[in-house]
Amino acid sequence: MIHARAFRDVTPSRFVGKLFNGHTYARTNYLGSDTSHRDTPQALLVEQSANSVIPPHFHGIDQFQVIVHGGGSLGKHAVKPVCVHYANAYSGYGPLNAEEEGIFYFTLRAQSEPGAFFFPEGRKFQKANERRNLTAEVDTAPDDATLAACRGVEQTVIFAQEDGGLSARAVRMGPGQSYTGPDPALGGGQYYVVLRGNLILEGERYEKWSCIFVEPPEQPLTVDSDASGLEVLVLQYPFWETGTELAGDAPLYAEEKVD
Repeated sequence: MIHARAFRDVTPSRFVGKLFNGHTYARTNYLGSDTSHRDTPQALLVEQSANSVIPPHFHGIDQFQVIVHGGGSLGKHAVKPVCVHYANAYSGYGPLNAEEEGIFYFTLRAQSEPGAFFFPEGRKFQKANERRNLTAEVDTAPDDATLAACRGVEQTVIFAQEDGGLSARAVRMGPGQSYTGPDPALGGGQYYVVLRGNLILEGERYEKWSCIFVEPPEQPLTVDSDASGLEVLVLQYPFWETGTELAGDAPLYAEEKVD
């Protein structure tokens, strides 16, 4: 199945919430929710407010995060657009600190999870698993004019294809180009995240900050760029088994909605 969400269509789902530590943040749901079935994809855009902090934590699923605006730090790493972070299930990471502009990032999952396990209380819920965090900066076009002036298709490997299925790449396309992505059967699902320009899929336009999830056993996705060109990330998950269960109930990020 292919789940495609244009940014213009998901903005009505945006809400502002208050974190358990008192900081506010905004969230836009693309796919799934805090009550989604475990074996369904979940995608959201988080707008972490200026000078706020999300403490160290982990999730019971594999996860990509893509920083698209603002800046701050993730653990000991300074992060800014565009940065891709991947964490294996049960791998701790953080804290995630926002600077004066705040920090916006996509949280992308092939499986759904309602919240997070925060340290130190959540440590008792960690299962045995390979602890792994990967972080990489992505070189992107500085403005729309630069992208529109591109010719052809350029592909940059972010994380090389692994036997377990994990991979990530950035694709830059000049105006009126076509690109066919990797075979979804090589991993546990793929997200396409539009960074700049417009992605055309089956005649529909997906602008900046749109995303598409491709589930195996779909055929490789073929996308086109329009006259503005296109920059898109293709993020592929490791293989995973359906029917997995959480080690415990993950608390929700927000205790209440502000609006």
